Amino acid sequence: MFAIDRDARIAALRKTHFERSQTLANVPAGTRSHGRLLAECEDISDDIERLKRCIDIPRSVALAVPVLLAVLVLALIS
Repeated sequence: MFAIDRDARIAALRKTHFERSQTLANVPAGTRSHGRLLAECEDISDDIERLKRCIDIPRSVALAVPVLLAVLVLALIS
């Protein structure tokens, strides 16, 4: 489920980035608007890269790890 949500968010961010990039191309360089749009495009790119690095771990595995660690700790204590 997480991977689908992540992919949908990446697609939406790419669309937004494309729209902002088109606007940026029509704004004169050096203006305040250009600087803001450029910063926004860089932020969107960073968000896309961050989402791409996310690892898809099944929920059952994520829940099982703490349980296994607790069992291991109890076994070591006993």
